[in-house]
Amino acid sequence: MDTPTYANYLPDELLLEILSYVPRDVEHQHVLATFCAVNRQWYDVGVATLYEAPHLTGWRYSLFVRTVCPSIIPRIKKSQLAGLVKVLNLSTIVHQGTKSTTARLLGRTKPSLETFIAPQASFAINCWASLSKCTRLHTLDLSLVSEAISYQSLSQTLKQLTELKRLSLPRCSTNYDDDGIYEKRLVWPPRLEHLALSGSVNGKFLWEMMRQPDTFPPTLYSMSILHCPSLDYSGIKPLLENLAATLTTVTLRDLPAVKQGRFNGILDWLPRLENLTIATDYIDCDFGNRPPEFTFVDWIHAKSLESLTLLSSGNSSADPDLAFSIPDLYELIDTRYLGRLRYLTIAKSLGWENFGEGAELEALGELLVDELDKENWTHRRWHYAGLGRVKQGMGYREWIAKTGIGRRLRARLVVLDNR
Repeated sequence: MDTPTYANYLPDELLLEILSYVPRDVEHQHVLATFCAVNRQWYDVGVATLYEAPHLTGWRYSLFVRTVCPSIIPRIKKSQLAGLVKVLNLSTIVHQGTKSTTARLLGRTKPSLETFIAPQASFAINCWASLSKCTRLHTLDLSLVSEAISYQSLSQTLKQLTELKRLSLPRCSTNYDDDGIYEKRLVWPPRLEHLALSGSVNGKFLWEMMRQPDTFPPTLYSMSILHCPSLDYSGIKPLLENLAATLTTVTLRDLPAVKQGRFNGILDWLPRLENLTIATDYIDCDFGNRPPEFTFVDWIHAKSLESLTLLSSGNSSADPDLAFSIPDLYELIDTRYLGRLRYLTIAKSLGWENFGEGAELEALGELLVDELDKENWTHRRWHYAGLGRVKQGMGYREWIAKTGIGRRLRARLVVLDNR
């Protein structure tokens, strides 16, 4: 009898190793499906990965709904696959979905669902009841919802989502029912870490957030404020200052009501700020409020900022003579006022690559890496404080190029081509 030239059985451990090499992006989803179709053993090993975070577009969405929700009445026929779904991303669903289908999907996947990104058109009031039962939810993104929502319904739902860590509110308008709910305290999830505000964040809702800052959990360290057409400096500053004790990460962009230079003092408002993403339309040449007498000998008093991302919101009314520029940022770093800065990201739309044919931007990168970061490494300052000794005779340049920890911790300047 001839010996087979192929193996008809592989250990589960080996199949899991093979599965780990398959990317989880949309282009390779068919590879996962093919993996599961080999035989029963391969199916048992790979089906959880296939349904954990499905990429749903077009006809794939229809097939997914038919598989996860084979019947409108749950007690008639249930799908065991629904309990495998951890990420339900409906951001690409526009015309294919219905509001009742979204509610059913939430109802079927509630035992396992950890991340939900709501669709633009097929999320409405009938989805709140199902959403409130997804008690394992960690991330809730409503930023694409186009239908006006009731913050009263949102508030009631959030009370049930005790594991929620990341919340993005919708850009659409909001309804405030006159039921006296705003006489009560706003209750945020106790483990909330990131809050993204967008749309019509004003009036009663904004007033309640500023009036009751103690309702925010101590775990909240990150806030994004974007796409808020009516929110201005007078509303944003007190909100941020109320959270100054915990905020370390802030994003501010697409705020047309904010004037040039109004956010110059954000490093003073938020003394613990480490990561800042901001449109240069809201700052000017005085950004940072650096005291004139501050020099490199005062490095110990440097601001806590470690990562700075500069974007453009395309505000044509800004005065170009007062615009925040490369020399302004160079001075903040050179004087060590931003002596803890490690990661600098510049949007290509700012046009900084055109200054001096790129020489000024190159000089800024050399200052950040070859001077500031090298100095911090040599003297073991800030994030290098606990580094300890390195290989004898190894200099900074060799360390960042040849060691894993060096490549991970080194400073860098990046230009965003798509912004």
